[in-house]
Amino acid sequence: MDNFKLVYDYIIMSNYFEPFATCEIRFNEKTNKNEIYVIYANKHFPCITGVPNDEILNKRLTEIFFQKSTTIFDWTRIIAEAAMTNSYKVIEDYFDSCNKFLKMFVFGYNMGVFHVIIKDETEKKENKRILFEKNKQIDYLIEEVRIKNNNDNLTKLYDYQFGLDSVDLSISDYNELGTNFTVLLLDLIGLRTINQDYGYEVGDKTLIEIADMLLSNTRKIDIPCRYSGGKFFVIYNNVNTDLAQVLIEKLKISIKKNIRVLHIIEIFINGAALDYSGQTKTELMTELESKLEKAKCLGADVIL
Repeated sequence: MDNFKLVYDYIIMSNYFEPFATCEIRFNEKTNKNEIYVIYANKHFPCITGVPNDEILNKRLTEIFFQKSTTIFDWTRIIAEAAMTNSYKVIEDYFDSCNKFLKMFVFGYNMGVFHVIIKDETEKKENKRILFEKNKQIDYLIEEVRIKNNNDNLTKLYDYQFGLDSVDLSISDYNELGTNFTVLLLDLIGLRTINQDYGYEVGDKTLIEIADMLLSNTRKIDIPCRYSGGKFFVIYNNVNTDLAQVLIEKLKISIKKNIRVLHIIEIFINGAALDYSGQTKTELMTELESKLEKAKCLGADVIL
């Protein structure tokens, strides 16, 4: 690539207000696949990576950006293909390596070299959820129904009603923006027995610990709720089937590993998950409840 043009591009983009990098695709004979190397980054790029610019140059993108990622996606391949096959490509997704929802603008491919502008959309996504929450609170007050707190008093998760209202928001995003989402319904087995044998205080403590596991194993853009009794409900936003399965399995393992009643009795759960595919909210919830009952028939710790 023409060195003068590269230098000119660097001068133009060095003061660009968004994180910007110039990357080069190089074939790695050891791994027998393409790797992406960062050959230039402006002063804003460390805001995304957390790595100083002097440690970025000529490093693989996987070393400075995706090294902590548990995602199932091969982002090196996805970004390289986007650069090589499109004059301009936008990639939007939640990147667990930096706990952010990012919009990547990939453009200017020429002889293995291309540019990337990255916008952090996490706050925008989170603000949309917060605004929706606040609007719901205002609606309840205006209608003079009752003073409404969107959180369950015991677990501090979102409550049943807010969860269902959030399904409406996710359905709206699906219809308007094509944003996929998955819903998960979990049921704690034997809550009544725990209450009878050990007391309601122990039962409540168990529910709080499960709620804590939900909060620590969901992302900023997801909605964890207490559904009723020992049931919990999670809306995983902006996911496909494979990623939803990874997130749900991670949650299940965390609950099994960390929660025991009085450190003696092992906790068992059943669950059901559904990818949204155009149903009404009522149809979605009915299908989810039916699937949960089937999971219970198959034994403890089954999530369909």
